[in-house]
Amino acid sequence: MTRHPDTALILVGHGSARHPDGAAPVLALAEEVRRRGVFAEVAAVFMKQYPPLALAERMVSAPNVIVVPVFAGRGYFTDSLIPAEIGLTGPVTHRDGRIFFYTAPAGTHPRIPELMARRAEAIAETAGMTPDGCSLLLIAHGSSRPGGAGETPRAIAQSLAAMNRFHDVALTFLEQEPKAETWAERVQASDVIALPLLVAQGMHASQDIPPLFGLKAGESGPIPAQGHRVVLATGLGAEPDLVDLILEIAAAAGL
Repeated sequence: MTRHPDTALILVGHGSARHPDGAAPVLALAEEVRRRGVFAEVAAVFMKQYPPLALAERMVSAPNVIVVPVFAGRGYFTDSLIPAEIGLTGPVTHRDGRIFFYTAPAGTHPRIPELMARRAEAIAETAGMTPDGCSLLLIAHGSSRPGGAGETPRAIAQSLAAMNRFHDVALTFLEQEPKAETWAERVQASDVIALPLLVAQGMHASQDIPPLFGLKAGESGPIPAQGHRVVLATGLGAEPDLVDLILEIAAAAGL
């Protein structure tokens, strides 16, 4: 593994003003990257928790800084809000003798669909289900802004459907149409694997999604719900495969 002693890595997470543990998944990712010793410094900042985006530049001192948004896909946050708050003018920003590299969101990595498929298959088999007999229900965040933010989730859904490893693949959103509340209208099989398309966004995976199926935070089922048997997977957390993808994204930033 190539080491970058003159480079810092900053991970950008969503966080939550209501749930302090919302930062935990991204903090765990940062700690695992730090443990591997690839970069001189590793920090994490958040849109809605401390430390905020505005502190990003001051949290590291290396001459080269790679900024990776730990989000499931592109949207207003990744394309506009995050770079504006950090003071980035494009993929490469030169400022005060330092170089900042701003990457694509972690969820756009081409290996994300395979990672999601393996996660769903393992969850199904643990629950005594046959993956190719299950509907795979993807639940993405989306956006309430005009036009939404569904480009990346749709691409992931299409890739998963093309694998032919599940009976069918349905895509819903928390904040745009088709809404996650309509999930039962969109799946075809009796057995359903519900898979959040969330990368290290703990609050939604633990607070907003389980009630859709009559589950409480931390519960996964299987549970009968609206004529189906549903098992709920967790969003991607600080697991080795996700850390590897983030390192690949950082390595491709232009260093």
